[in-house]
Amino acid sequence: MASSNPPKVSALQKIVQNHLECGICYEQYNDPRVLDCLHSFCKTCLQKYQSTNYKDATMLICPVCQKKTQLHQKDVQALKTNFNITRLADQLKLVSSSEDNQWVCKLCKDKNEATHFCFDCPAIFCANCYKVHQKSHTVNTLKDINDGKIASKDRKRKRRPECQTHEGEVMRFYCTTCDVMICRDCTVIDHCKPQHEYIDCNQASSTYKQSLAQLFTPLEETMKKLEQSQATASTMKDNLNIAAKRTLADLKNRADEIRAEVTAQESRITDEIQTTLKDQSRKLEEFEQAVSVYLQQIQQSLQSAKDVSKNSLAPDFLAVYSTISKDLKELRDQNQPKIDLTLSHLRFTPVVCDISLGNLITKEPRWKLCLDSDVGPGWATDIDASIPGDEVAVADTINRRVVIYDTTGHQKKTIDLPQGLMSIAAFKNQLVIVDKTNSVKMYNRNGNKMFEFHTVPHSEVGKTSVDLESVAVIKDTIMGGDVGRSVITKHRSSDGSLIDTVSVQTRPRFLAIDNKDRVIVSWGIQPQVDIVGVDGGTIISIYPKINSQPVQYCRGVCCDSSAIYIAVCNGFDTGHIHQYDTRGRFLSCIAQGLHNPGGTSLTSDGQQLAVADFKSVKIYNKV
Repeated sequence: MASSNPPKVSALQKIVQNHLECGICYEQYNDPRVLDCLHSFCKTCLQKYQSTNYKDATMLICPVCQKKTQLHQKDVQALKTNFNITRLADQLKLVSSSEDNQWVCKLCKDKNEATHFCFDCPAIFCANCYKVHQKSHTVNTLKDINDGKIASKDRKRKRRPECQTHEGEVMRFYCTTCDVMICRDCTVIDHCKPQHEYIDCNQASSTYKQSLAQLFTPLEETMKKLEQSQATASTMKDNLNIAAKRTLADLKNRADEIRAEVTAQESRITDEIQTTLKDQSRKLEEFEQAVSVYLQQIQQSLQSAKDVSKNSLAPDFLAVYSTISKDLKELRDQNQPKIDLTLSHLRFTPVVCDISLGNLITKEPRWKLCLDSDVGPGWATDIDASIPGDEVAVADTINRRVVIYDTTGHQKKTIDLPQGLMSIAAFKNQLVIVDKTNSVKMYNRNGNKMFEFHTVPHSEVGKTSVDLESVAVIKDTIMGGDVGRSVITKHRSSDGSLIDTVSVQTRPRFLAIDNKDRVIVSWGIQPQVDIVGVDGGTIISIYPKINSQPVQYCRGVCCDSSAIYIAVCNGFDTGHIHQYDTRGRFLSCIAQGLHNPGGTSLTSDGQQLAVADFKSVKIYNKV
């Protein structure tokens, strides 16, 4: 049967390897000295390390962690001895077995078999020596220790280390001036008052443990923050990979669109070239045929006239002269076929253009509130900030008026209306207004009404129920949103004549039009926004969220070439402005804490976002 001793020896070897080997020479410590980073090395190893790498330097860099340790008088000798390591080494030596794997008493001369171990001395001894050992010390049998019945905390050595300067003296004090343990002799020789202050080691230990404990909490908090930062970085890496894949897909789609457009144009121009070639070749062939026929006629008549003139007698010649002369004169006076010199002209003139796939954005822009202007007793329901001259038009529903502000919040003018106002949009230097009369009115900058028009054919005015609540403008087209019929009507800006009427799934309380002629539609009391095509069919539906929960209300919408902006809320004082890409994917929340947001609008340069927020007008700058 295998002996029980080898596992003990193996355990001791592991302790030695893990705790008692120098990180430089990889041998057991010889006079271990501790650095400021708490890593320890043999004194001689550090001296060699210093002379090789940091000769005459006032500091050492730890070979393990690279942390600096200041050297007093440039000498490794001044470093503190690591008594924890020496104490552990002494203890292992005391409890090590003899060569015959027998525990030997270290106290008596008879070398009896050791049976007990004192944790206070420390020492191993036989049963006879145990009988005369101090009763106040903690003593256990070696069998209990080897069987693991004695907890490791009970094996701590309570004996204080001896002074390295004064032989036989125990270091019972701690010099707070020098931060070293000292003995009684040190207090009167090397560390005497008043130049030095010292206290009992136990008191120093208790005080410094409390001092260290005060560092635990902030460091633990720092660890938590670092772990959170680490988790955030990991999440950001995942999001970055997703964003990169999405961006590459968007780039490819855009490139495919341009390639498709170029291919379509190439095909169209190629067809035009082939058609032109065929048409002009036919005309040239017809010209060649006409010339050939005319040439043959002249050749035949001329040859006949020459023959008659040469070979005929006078009576015969005179008999046919008038006929031949008439024929030649007719041929002479006949209009010759004329060739169109442009029929051979055909070339391609390339259009000079700057093809751009777009720009790569590595940082989403931030939006900063720059204006929060009170509208007084009114109620701002809609807004348009694209008016030339840095002006903002606000629909004040309660007071039945349009208020014109500059971008600093200064009120410049008002346009009073006979009916309650629903929606407003800017068109060049004009204002397009929808009020409770369910018609669209055009006003000039001076507040004078130019004309108005209905959103149904003239024959249906007064017969078809209309509930017009929104208006938007793109290029020379005005669009009206009828929430009653759930349709969008398109009109010419010149006279308001009806172009088309399309049905949409979401009732159009708020409208915006992007650069692809898609319409962004919001009802205002639903948790979704739809992007619809020219036929009214839904292309994309957006479902905004606040704190990972679907919102209750989607309100005003606006857009630029790269993003869609939506005002959302769950009630008063919960309003957000969310930004989405043109495919309806969430990008960022650019504003929070709005009271009750309604219409939204970008300035013409896209650098400011205006919001009609119930009792106020808010403007955000892109920074």
